[in-house]
Amino acid sequence: MSVNVFIVGGTGLIGSALKQMMLKGRGNSGVVLVGYCNSKTGVKLTKEGNEEVTTWGGAYKFDDSFIANCADGGEICIADCTASEDVSNLYPVWLAKGWHVATPNKKCNSGPMERYKACLDAATSGKSKWFVEATIGAGLPIVSTLRTLRATGDEIQSVQGIFSGTMSFLFNTWDAVSPFSEIVGQAKQAGYTEPDPRDDLNGMDVARKVVIAARESGLEISLQDVSIESLVPAELESCSADEFMAKFKDHDAKMTDMAAKAAADGNVLRFVGSVDVPSKKAEVKLAAFSKSHPFAGLSGADNILEIQTSRYGPLGSSTPLIIRGPGAGADVTAAGVYGDIIAIASTK
Repeated sequence: MSVNVFIVGGTGLIGSALKQMMLKGRGNSGVVLVGYCNSKTGVKLTKEGNEEVTTWGGAYKFDDSFIANCADGGEICIADCTASEDVSNLYPVWLAKGWHVATPNKKCNSGPMERYKACLDAATSGKSKWFVEATIGAGLPIVSTLRTLRATGDEIQSVQGIFSGTMSFLFNTWDAVSPFSEIVGQAKQAGYTEPDPRDDLNGMDVARKVVIAARESGLEISLQDVSIESLVPAELESCSADEFMAKFKDHDAKMTDMAAKAAADGNVLRFVGSVDVPSKKAEVKLAAFSKSHPFAGLSGADNILEIQTSRYGPLGSSTPLIIRGPGAGADVTAAGVYGDIIAIASTK
């Protein structure tokens, strides 16, 4: 029997990309798309391929009964393609009733430990799957690799990497001589940053991914346990986005000086997140790496992670395990979610 998939946030960038992938592969892989929704409407896909649209309001609202009606019996997998806390709060309920969840939404597996554990317990009691590959590195096989390493008895020692496509682009593009604020402005104009670049520069997005990597490595840490070096000056944290862009140039000299000191030692600057498992420490910071280091050779907005374990790295008389590739974009993120859905269907 196929797994019935319902996409929450099915009209956003990632949700739309996932929907198109699933419709193109309709009838394959043991999964079938039965519906999707956004904040205003819900859509049931009939077996004939027609869409039955329901507008939320009055007696009609997004709830479990609507999803169950779309599925019309059989196993259900929710593909949460939102970034919503409210939707994340529903995971324990869904998992406990045996519904699977596949998502790129980082809010739950990087959020409060109590809710995170509630999801794990619910998945156990409901005999359901909660797959989160796309929460780090879009479609890159990072979470699944960490899980496989631990499942096969390996001990993860550290995870270090460039977790943000935006921050990767900024430091791969910057020549370390021209004003750093100009590169941020150009990236903002090109759509590489968030509408407010501080949401990238403050390190919180990277910190969430670091928490996820840490938890998948066996640590029980939360966001407040991560040491974060923000690139947003304290005096510019609470002003408007426009004022920030206008005044950020006043801090270019500090960035240029840091880059010059790194270059004098034959190094380059990279914005990285890291987890040290034995010491139970996690941090996000701007760090210097030699030009021969894998982190120095990135291009564009690629992500890269270096994983050291008992098998991979010095302890195993080996090189570390490196995972590199596009870490952002609707298509690759949707592909990561789709891969999780197919994995759920193949292991049910």
